Amino acid sequence: MSDTTEVKHSTCYFCTSKGCAMKVHVADGKVQKVHVDTEAPVTPGAFCKRPHLAADYQHHPFRLKFPMKRKGPRGSDQWEQISWEQALDEIATKLAQIRETYGAEAVATSSGTGRGAADFAKTRFMNLFGSPNRFGAVTICYGPRSMVWYSTFGGAVVPDRKPGLTQMMVLWGRNPHEGGPSSWNSFLKAKKAGMRTMVVDPRNTEPARQADCWVPLRPGTDAALALGMMQVIIAEELYDREFVESSTSGFEALKERVAAFPPERVAEITDLSAYTVVETARFFARNQPCNMVIGEAAEHSAPNSIQAIRAINMLRAIVGSVDVEGGGLIGGPCPGFIPDSTMERNDALPPEQRRKQLGSDRFRYLSYPGWELVTEQLSKKWGDRHPAAAYLNCMAHAPTAFRAMLTGEPYPVKGLIVSASNPLLSFGNTRLVYDALKSLDLLVTLDITPTPTSAISDYALPAACWLERPDMGNFASVGAYPLVQVGEAAVPARVPGEYERLDDYEFWRELGLRLGQEEEWPWKSFEEVWEYRLGEIMEERGNRTLSEFIREKRWAFEVPDPGLARNGELATPSGKIELYSTILEQLGYDPLPDYVEPSIPTEIKQKYRFLNISGCRFRPYHHSEFRHVDSFRSQAPDPIVDIHVDAALRLGIADGDWVYIETNKGRVKQRARLSTDFDPKYISTQHGWWFPEQTAAEPHLYGLWESNINVTTDDDPDLCDPLSGAWPFKGLYMRCKIYKA
Repeated sequence: MSDTTEVKHSTCYFCTSKGCAMKVHVADGKVQKVHVDTEAPVTPGAFCKRPHLAADYQHHPFRLKFPMKRKGPRGSDQWEQISWEQALDEIATKLAQIRETYGAEAVATSSGTGRGAADFAKTRFMNLFGSPNRFGAVTICYGPRSMVWYSTFGGAVVPDRKPGLTQMMVLWGRNPHEGGPSSWNSFLKAKKAGMRTMVVDPRNTEPARQADCWVPLRPGTDAALALGMMQVIIAEELYDREFVESSTSGFEALKERVAAFPPERVAEITDLSAYTVVETARFFARNQPCNMVIGEAAEHSAPNSIQAIRAINMLRAIVGSVDVEGGGLIGGPCPGFIPDSTMERNDALPPEQRRKQLGSDRFRYLSYPGWELVTEQLSKKWGDRHPAAAYLNCMAHAPTAFRAMLTGEPYPVKGLIVSASNPLLSFGNTRLVYDALKSLDLLVTLDITPTPTSAISDYALPAACWLERPDMGNFASVGAYPLVQVGEAAVPARVPGEYERLDDYEFWRELGLRLGQEEEWPWKSFEEVWEYRLGEIMEERGNRTLSEFIREKRWAFEVPDPGLARNGELATPSGKIELYSTILEQLGYDPLPDYVEPSIPTEIKQKYRFLNISGCRFRPYHHSEFRHVDSFRSQAPDPIVDIHVDAALRLGIADGDWVYIETNKGRVKQRARLSTDFDPKYISTQHGWWFPEQTAAEPHLYGLWESNINVTTDDDPDLCDPLSGAWPFKGLYMRCKIYKA
């Protein structure tokens, strides 16, 4: 390592943990090594391997280096290098033409699960442009949980882990050993401190193997299990009567609803025994307060996604494990910080445009109708600095948007900007998504590497990664911890002659400047944005510059106070925890949680006998990212489907065989791995698979059609969750057959 090594204090965004604090060693302008900043208040420890491979990623030749414009037919992999000025000018001109011809709503954006703290800029641009059509993966990842927190508790539930006070840690539908380093570290610490542990998951994962209680329910039946557990807890008077009476509203109605879910009925639904349902409820109720981590499994289980998340949250509420030390505290904004909700300029989008948001007439909870009701309550308590960012809780419905691209109904969608997203891999029903994207007049991709989606784009633009931009672990703007954690760029985003990348903020700002938004973008850089948003905090600390703030103490954090619910001070219509949701009632939905058994045609059941648990996390990848990095790929070279040994023996499948997974939408192949970790009726498939080593040009598209499990999934709006619009990735709709390739 060079004698000129410098240590940079950066913020990792290799996944969506909202920015783990890192120290990056840089020599001669190159990243040498990365390690965890152990002084940060939210740091996962050294478990996660992704940041330690950062140098391989940052220097990788596969990365996009310069703006590229399509010069042949779409999907032909024929490109010409152009300047950023030309790219931005041309894109802005085409966006203006679409707006003039079809209306602003004919332009949409697609986002993934995050690439830093610039999502506000995308929303700001779209609001000022006049379009309500931002859609993305948050509909199936965190967004539903966040809305349930807001409408039930008036804020996110922040884990308050206190050894000696916290009695248990619960992982419900989450496997942090593979996908959540912070939660996994907390789980191990909990066990070491003597806390009890409980895991709800169809699969016998590593956390399940280490847990005191493992509950292997049938995929997609989480709502029924939570309702059944509440029935037992209430019937046996194991709930916290004092807390329920003082701090909740709607308990009697909830009591009546859960009476319809006795252990025997729940056993039939979940494939558990009635004994297991009862003992699980007792184990849970007798080990409080607890910390509970709810994963994406519930969000992926349409049509019961929101109902499951609501029921699980009410379960911990009735035992008094919310708004209490050692359990979950109800978070709010970070004092002195200007959150994303303020920066988004949501006031700039006229009501008539809001009403045009695709899917908001049907899926009202996670679109403008629900967001407006929630923010009304949050604003009463927190003012204009409430934490409900529209980019997370107010989305157009992606399946409806793709159909609008194809059919022009309810109106045409002609332009799409894809940012930190790979729709051909991340959304259900890949064939329909492909046809929709190919029909567009304008498709722009802003990403760190080429992707199957960029391969059919008109412009493929190089984005800066977290090592090349200042960034913020912005927990406060997503309704989680009242915490902000700032990092600096470790290496430049532009090196003349080598590469020219833009951070997301600069991209959206430059487009805005070209489309008449000059007065709305006074901050010329990310650094200026952070200095503005942190102004009050920096002034209080005596920091004159962002660099000073980062070097001295680069975070601001405040632990929420307990007792808001007891005092009727929550940001809900009643001021209390709403077991009976008045917000859902206003939206025309059932104000109480429920479980609905999906209706599956008999011929489908007979033809497709396996339930596919898709979308399971696995190291070291994050969704569809990192397949091009040799040091990552060597750890997981092939797509894997887990099959129970009994099912494999019956089908003549051996460990390591390539097999087809087939549904009525299509088929893909993955390599079989034999297992005994779940019921023989299930399989577990990996998602996000493509092959950067293959040809980009059609029909290959980097092997898009070979192993991408979303080729086999469906996004029919009739199958989606009726409240949020989340499409199914787990549960009874995920039926398939499997056979040797």
